[in-house]
Amino acid sequence: MTEKLPWYHSIRLKLALSYVALSVIPLLIFILTITTFIENYFLEARINEISENAARISGIVANQGFDGIEHGVTLPLLRSVITQRSNELGMRILVIDDAGRVVDDSNRGTLLSEVGNIFISSEVISALGGADSDVVRRDEYAIYVTRSVHDESGRIWAVLLVASAADIFESLSNIRTTLLLYSLAVGLVVVVLVFFTSYSLITPLRKILQVVQRMTMGQLSLRIPVSGRDEYALLATAFNNMTDKLDQVEKTREEFVSNVSHEMKTPLSSIKVLSESILLQEHVPEEMYREFLQDINSEVERMTNINNDLLALVKVDQREQGMNINPTNINELVEDILKRLYPLAEMKKVVLLYEELRQVEIDADEIKLSLAISNIVENGIKYTPKGGTVKVIVDADHQFLSITIQDTGIGIPDDEQDKIFNRFYRVDKTRDRETGGTGLGLAISKSTVLLHGGTIRVTSNPDDGSVFVIRIPLRR
Repeated sequence: MTEKLPWYHSIRLKLALSYVALSVIPLLIFILTITTFIENYFLEARINEISENAARISGIVANQGFDGIEHGVTLPLLRSVITQRSNELGMRILVIDDAGRVVDDSNRGTLLSEVGNIFISSEVISALGGADSDVVRRDEYAIYVTRSVHDESGRIWAVLLVASAADIFESLSNIRTTLLLYSLAVGLVVVVLVFFTSYSLITPLRKILQVVQRMTMGQLSLRIPVSGRDEYALLATAFNNMTDKLDQVEKTREEFVSNVSHEMKTPLSSIKVLSESILLQEHVPEEMYREFLQDINSEVERMTNINNDLLALVKVDQREQGMNINPTNINELVEDILKRLYPLAEMKKVVLLYEELRQVEIDADEIKLSLAISNIVENGIKYTPKGGTVKVIVDADHQFLSITIQDTGIGIPDDEQDKIFNRFYRVDKTRDRETGGTGLGLAISKSTVLLHGGTIRVTSNPDDGSVFVIRIPLRR
């Protein structure tokens, strides 16, 4: 049964939150930025407009003179100009003397008039203090622009213009509302898209997970359906390939156990038959005892060889134990191997040749590599008829060691060449038993070469000999 994850651990939720974070949050930041920009733009434009009018009105005040103003009465023309400008611009205009008293107000004659009152504010104080430029202040309701005016005696007056900013803030509020609604709509669209996108992304993954979980329960024959060309298809294909490999490993293991049992069964059966023959017969001649015991000894020796090769293969397969890597002189290693095998070649009347094209030293486990090369050379000697030759060639380039072992033996059929490195595999089982082989030598050689990061390949034709080529990196 497929284990159901809690919703808060679901990849779909994580994808949804990620999409929302990547789409809605930047949108909100954009809205905040653009509304701030618009607000500053329109406020700056309104301030510039008010400052320009403040400059004009200050000029009119200066041109009309301050005589009438000094006595608290503005000239009719100046009063008319202030009233007209106030109506045209929709701004309130105040003229303030150096004592802070309002001498004219565009709201004169109304309850809001400040004429005759002391008007104290930060911008007025700054202007009366002789500020070189317009003094601007704004709040959430209005914009205040104050300009200094100097009379002939050096006294400083102030002209204050007050303009409402309600229209700007109202427009900005409408813009913000529109953009927020737009953001909400976009967010809903994103959520819907995320739902369908995450569904399309997670569904194939769930199918893969279901197959994997069923396989862990023992249904090893299952495979993940592959469709399309996306990453899920690649993942499913890779998993199916891995499963095929595992199946092959399991079959190889079963075949290996079967082969071991078969290999052990034959000598054990022979020993049993020979021992029973001796036990069941009375007054057996000494010569027969000796012959039977020699046969039993041969079978025991054969079992010992099988056991030793199995132990060697197990040690090669236990990669986690590591290897004893040291600088190794390959030329000396091959010469020692050929010296050990020379008696076997002489007994078989096979010529053993050695060609050294280059002095080579590599990083290797000398004992394991020696066993791998020995197995191949020994096989060449065993399967080469009388008068034949086995030649070993040592060469190297700037990256790889190359060891070529060629013989003039019986050769290997084309359809058998991919199988000769399998454990207990024999091209001709009868002939192999006659030569005393266990069928593990080439498997040990290949595993050892692979442990060194190298490759081994064979080319052969029946009755025309075989050529084994080993290539191993010079440095690990």
